[in-house]
Amino acid sequence: MQPYVLMLQTDPDDRYITESTMDEISNNIPVQFISSLDEMDNAIIEFGQPVVILVNDQGSAQQGPVIVKKLKLNSLYSHIPVVLLGEVTTSEYIQECYRAGANTFIIKPSTIAETRKKIATFFSYWFDVAEV
Repeated sequence: MQPYVLMLQTDPDDRYITESTMDEISNNIPVQFISSLDEMDNAIIEFGQPVVILVNDQGSAQQGPVIVKKLKLNSLYSHIPVVLLGEVTTSEYIQECYRAGANTFIIKPSTIAETRKKIATFFSYWFDVAEV
């Protein structure tokens, strides 16, 4: 199966931005979206294990640490790197995400140019640099 990124993304606008930006940077790495952890098993059955799980932590909900803990406690997913993409930038919250088992925390960019740069850097790191 082809390597891919599994992204937990509930917001359709954010999905669109991610997909559009990936099309613009001509990235050939597929992203499969799920809306909840309940869809995780089906996604892995259908697409195989992802190289990395990207979790869009919706700002006010601050569920990142809870989601990461659930992923890291499941033996089927515990070895897969988890990256949180979040709006909360306090050091306490970011540390909480790392304590829960996040491998990386990325602060959501505020402009299209920053979004493009971060997405390109993210994919370059996970598919050209990191051994997963």
